[in-house]
Amino acid sequence: MPRTTVLVVTLGLILASAADARALSLTLSGEFGAVVRPEDAQAVYASDDEGVSTLITGVGLSMRSGGTVTEVGVPSMMPDGRVVFGAEIQPADPSLKPGWHIYIGNADAVPSHRVMPAINPGSNTPGCTPAFKSDPYPAADAEGNITFISAEPHGGDALFYYSNGRFRCLAKAGSKTNEGDEIDVLSFGSAQMGDVGEVVFNAFLAPGGNHPRGPHRQALLLASPTRGITELAVEGDYGPNHTRYEQPFGLPAVVSTPHGGTEVAFTAKTPSGAALFEYDGHEMARVLPIGTLTPIGPVSYLSLGRPGLMADGTTAVLAGCAGVPAIFRLSRQHLDLRIQRGQMTPVGGALDSLGDPVLTASGAMFVGATDRDGHGKIFVLSRDDALFELGSPALIYRIAFTPQPRHSIFTGTLTVNQRGDFAYLGGN
Repeated sequence: MPRTTVLVVTLGLILASAADARALSLTLSGEFGAVVRPEDAQAVYASDDEGVSTLITGVGLSMRSGGTVTEVGVPSMMPDGRVVFGAEIQPADPSLKPGWHIYIGNADAVPSHRVMPAINPGSNTPGCTPAFKSDPYPAADAEGNITFISAEPHGGDALFYYSNGRFRCLAKAGSKTNEGDEIDVLSFGSAQMGDVGEVVFNAFLAPGGNHPRGPHRQALLLASPTRGITELAVEGDYGPNHTRYEQPFGLPAVVSTPHGGTEVAFTAKTPSGAALFEYDGHEMARVLPIGTLTPIGPVSYLSLGRPGLMADGTTAVLAGCAGVPAIFRLSRQHLDLRIQRGQMTPVGGALDSLGDPVLTASGAMFVGATDRDGHGKIFVLSRDDALFELGSPALIYRIAFTPQPRHSIFTGTLTVNQRGDFAYLGGN
């Protein structure tokens, strides 16, 4: 396999087992040989208030609430700097089976108090209770509300919304959208929170409605406790520029706009090739189609991972141009090449494979990458193009004296909030 690899978070849309009937699971994997296996990760790391990567918890460690961690799930940064994640716990009683739970981690707390349960034990709601069977991929909004997709105890799957100590199911298999279509399959791991209470997620719609005899259609949906489920994009429908959406849809990136509302960016296939789309809370726009000319050639590939997104509409995306992986930023219809494979780091190494970019409110870009030796690292590109390794001082000349992390980094699990707080899965 050639070393022209692109490390991305891709949609592994795999039909789950009978225990998770009708569910779809999102797997993190690399294309063209660069593989990210979160199941090999041993620990959750997050930044403290000084930007230093700090161990939150890991496999083999004990929880204050009892039991031992046997597996850690993909984390998601909360807007306030804490991190929410799932973990499988083996109870102290060895005769009991391990089970998944959701936790909140705080890197600024003392080690014994860095992890706390995110959900109260007695918060079950009749008709809306999760039955965790795998990593729930939780996400949270600015008010601390939590969302995730999970199975229910008696079959079926639902989009859960946890607020003020109670569960609410914003969508289930069988729910109808505001446009009258029925949801048949929910995509595990796709849910992201924008404005308070609004959740964007991927799903598949059942035949019926405007397509009574057609196949299941992939869709990007927005669910709200007050406004139901709205279709943002549906396979087979026409979007901006009279472009018809086709499978596959990429993972959505979501931010809350300053004046309220939810902004979304995602990639999807079209008859003329993939394109990057952006929804500003009111209408959809096609902002980067395959074939767009760039300084290194026409765009020939767009990642199915989450694009970078800012509240002002600026986006960033991992793309391929003539076989060269590169990251572009788009602002006010202006396209800039930001990073490409082979680019030198401040300490003289070369970037070999690139992950999906994440943008912060300041305009800084976070990106995971591997070097020529296959070591995963995370870099920050400031708005004025200063590149430095994550967790190190921003002054480039000090990079060479910054100690390297003692643990491996699973760059495909990088999560960053708008403030620049970060978390990821790593080794011991």
